[in-house]
Amino acid sequence: MKKSFYLQWHITNQCNLRCRHCYQDDFSRKEDLNLEGLKKISDNIVSALRGWGAKACIHLTGGEPLLKGELFPLLEYLDHLPEVEELGMITNGIFLNDEILDRLAAVRRFNTVKISLDGADAQVHDRIRSAGNFDRVVEKVLLVRKREVFDVNLMFTVMRNNLESLPAFIRLGEELGVDGMIIERFIPWGRGREIGEEVLDREQWRGMLDTLFRYFSMELEEDEVLPYQAFQVDFRGEEPQLLGAPCVLGTEGFCVMPRGEVFPCRRFPLSLGNLLESPLREIWENSGILRQLRNRGNLKGKCGTCGEGACTGCRSLAFSLTGDYFAEDPHCWRIR
Repeated sequence: MKKSFYLQWHITNQCNLRCRHCYQDDFSRKEDLNLEGLKKISDNIVSALRGWGAKACIHLTGGEPLLKGELFPLLEYLDHLPEVEELGMITNGIFLNDEILDRLAAVRRFNTVKISLDGADAQVHDRIRSAGNFDRVVEKVLLVRKREVFDVNLMFTVMRNNLESLPAFIRLGEELGVDGMIIERFIPWGRGREIGEEVLDREQWRGMLDTLFRYFSMELEEDEVLPYQAFQVDFRGEEPQLLGAPCVLGTEGFCVMPRGEVFPCRRFPLSLGNLLESPLREIWENSGILRQLRNRGNLKGKCGTCGEGACTGCRSLAFSLTGDYFAEDPHCWRIR
């Protein structure tokens, strides 16, 4: 069993934005739990971690987590659980202010704020997230940076609409003084299904990797980057560093939805069980879906015969585009 788990916990579907690429299509509070329910889920997670001798990094998100009235009581509760190693938040940033930042700074294990930004300028970003959003978000990024107590990361979802702005986006991150950024591919679920044409094809995904590696004056080793489902940029050293982010699906990460459903990841909307009804340890160790996903022998097509042992392709993308999560990875340039 791994010693660290990475949890993305969507504590509400409620959101103030209606981004074109959003993987939600329900923005109500009908699935929200009260504090008692949130604590019950927390205790379930901690019980499993304790049994495994593991720790967890938990990032709360939504919807928009700052619209959830129980956010701070939940953070305070998690902060006192010894199995919780680190806390963070993924937000669109609009509601951040000095009062909220003061309250976040008071949570001992809270150290990371991830803010969504999908373009290097208003023309690109606002086309995806609504008019006037870019300027407001940049203002909030600077507000958080001024504190110098949080790691600030930008979240960029790459699609055809913003692909060409990626180098300028990285430069913007450097100019804003953020600690890093995460670059993820667009996978169409929820509202995003209405713009399925925005999904990169395999040549565009390969071209995006080429752009990233050229930006950092690195040589692209195709076989080495195949297992990476996303990429991270770390600005904290003397020189910016590009890092690959391998998929943790079924190995050291999972997603919890507002009513307690467990997904393999947020972009893999298939319930493994509910934490209000079943122990996490039972879900994690006995799920037939996870057992299948952990077995490379279930992969189909060229993914099933590929010799790259560390890579299983993006199961979320295959699921979204084909309806079969064992199908060939549509982004893999080895598949032609």
